[in-house]
Amino acid sequence: MKLGDFGLACVLNSQREKRYTICGTPNYIAPEVLSQKGHSIEVDMWSFGIIIYTMMTGVPPFEKKDVKETYDEIKNGELKFKEES
Repeated sequence: MKLGDFGLACVLNSQREKRYTICGTPNYIAPEVLSQKGHSIEVDMWSFGIIIYTMMTGVPPFEKKDVKETYDEIKNGELKFKEES
């Protein structure tokens, strides 16, 4: 099973260092990345949570037809859990 790859990985030289690039799969991008104020390892924990959610439910939590709508839901924290059927 593949949970991720390191194609966009980078090395941070200190705990205070931040990155400012926006890249990755829209459904997994953390709010800190979208804010463009700088991000660090916290975004990895966010993405890991999204992976776990997707594995447990079968669908990503922030998936819309339009990428802008997906980003808006992520930025606004509009997560709606699906009811069991």
